[in-house]
Amino acid sequence: MKVMVFLTAIFVALASPDVTYAGMLNQAQKYAGLHEVKHNKKLRAVLGVNPARTPWCGHFLGLIARMTGRKPPEGYAIARSWLRFGAPVRLTYARPGDVVVVRAGRGYHVGILAKLSKTRAQLIGGNQSGRVQFSYFSRGKVVAVRR
Repeated sequence: MKVMVFLTAIFVALASPDVTYAGMLNQAQKYAGLHEVKHNKKLRAVLGVNPARTPWCGHFLGLIARMTGRKPPEGYAIARSWLRFGAPVRLTYARPGDVVVVRAGRGYHVGILAKLSKTRAQLIGGNQSGRVQFSYFSRGKVVAVRR
């Protein structure tokens, strides 16, 4: 009996992260297309900030993390804070649903991995050209992948 309980616990521990992170990607997709000005009222209500006046990629990831039962990192509003989220993953092992931090100018941007090719990472996130959308980033700009 103890062995069966132990094996069940291992199975749940190994299976749950896939569901959780795929869930983050699925949740984020529900907001695709919302624009910080055109849909300001709706975004303001779910983010708790005015996206037309505030860098909001971290706020968006915080919303998605909470919706999927994850705890955002302290200071989650700042994209760089997502370097402390979950566990680190090498880029070569990244999979859809992982949180990706990229270099953006002199700062950082954070999104959720949708696809990864040899040269680019496709992320969905907030504040990508003023909206929630899929955008491509060079793999060379990826600073961290977190699961």
